[in-house]
Amino acid sequence: MRDDDICNAYLSGLSMRRIANINNTNHKLISRILDGNQIKKRLPKNNRGLRLYSDVELKYNNMASHIRFDVSKEWLMQFEDFDKLKLLNDAITNRDNRYNENTEWYKSYINTFYHCKQFQKIYDNWIDKKKDKYLKPSIDHIIPRSIGGTNQVENLQFLTWFENRCKNNMTQEEWLYVKNNLGEYLC
Repeated sequence: MRDDDICNAYLSGLSMRRIANINNTNHKLISRILDGNQIKKRLPKNNRGLRLYSDVELKYNNMASHIRFDVSKEWLMQFEDFDKLKLLNDAITNRDNRYNENTEWYKSYINTFYHCKQFQKIYDNWIDKKKDKYLKPSIDHIIPRSIGGTNQVENLQFLTWFENRCKNNMTQEEWLYVKNNLGEYLC
C-alpha cells in the first residue's frame, strides 16, 4: 500500500494494527507514516476518554511504566527536563545486569546526577554541539568494576563518551595522570 492509501484507511476508521496486519508489517511503521503525513492519531478504543493526561504527563507516565524501578509518574515529574531524565535512565540500562540495583539506589542516582554540576556541564555542551556522539554524557565508575569498584552512587561520575572510552579501566588517579601528561602518550 502507498502512504496515501494507509492514511485514507486510517481516516476511514481502521486501526493502525489492522492496517499493519493487512500490509504484513507492524503498527509502529504505520504510526510513523501517519506522523509523516501529519495525521493526528486517536487513542485505542479501550482507552478513549480514559486518559486525561497532558502530552507532558504522558511522557512521564510512559517512563514510569517502562523503567524497572518502582517510582511514580509524580515522582519523575519533579524533574522538569524530561530529555535530561531520559538520558540518565538510558545510561543505566540493564542489558548486561550491570545496574541491577533497587529503587532507593535509583532515586539516589537520579537525585545526585540530575543536579550534578559536572553532569550538567557535559550535558549542556553535548546539546550545544548538536549531540555530537563523542561528547555525549557517559557514566563511568571512578574505581572500575574490573578492579573492585561498585555501583554505589559515590563511585559513579559522568564523562564525555570519548573521555570515558579513553579512561577505560584506569583508576581516577591513573586517568588524571595520563590526561595531564597526554603529550607523553602521543607520537
